[in-house]
Amino acid sequence: MINDISEDDLFPSLRDLLKSELGDSVKPDLSKLSLGNNLDAQNLLLIPKREEIDIVYENRVLNWHNDSIRALFRGNRIPPDLKKFPPEYQFFFFIIEKPIATFSKHQELALNDPDFEEIFSAMRRRPDGRRINLMHDLIWQAAALVMALKPCSEAEYTAIFQRLEQSASTLNKGRNSKNYLWYLRENF
Repeated sequence: MINDISEDDLFPSLRDLLKSELGDSVKPDLSKLSLGNNLDAQNLLLIPKREEIDIVYENRVLNWHNDSIRALFRGNRIPPDLKKFPPEYQFFFFIIEKPIATFSKHQELALNDPDFEEIFSAMRRRPDGRRINLMHDLIWQAAALVMALKPCSEAEYTAIFQRLEQSASTLNKGRNSKNYLWYLRENF
């Protein structure tokens, strides 16, 4: 799933960053790229600016600057029905949901299901809209990374976030429900 990233699929600014940081002659193993984040002295997540995205490659942290999710839309593919998470889209869900599962272990990021519904809805309707909270910034960065790794049309992006919103909604059993987080933690 993560091994089928092609250098040709990379968004140009990410491709340029990799070449400048790793050298033109290096053929990086793109499956080793992941979202990285800074932690403070108490091991709490820090995202001073969501546009400054830390990407980890092997033992290096690369800082990629991206101003807009909308600028990352590529192509005009229409997605299939995402109810059953088709294999060709599992990569997108993995890259977006893995950091949620990882960082939600911190109390300030252990949000409830309605909070995730709100974030996913905002990401779907207004990808570059105002910041809601720290988890929203983390999800924004994960979405930017996955879209820089593989082409994603606006229709596909919308369908992916609509499906994420539906997942949080389906698992929501009340105002304090955290079933979506428990689901992610069990699957990552």
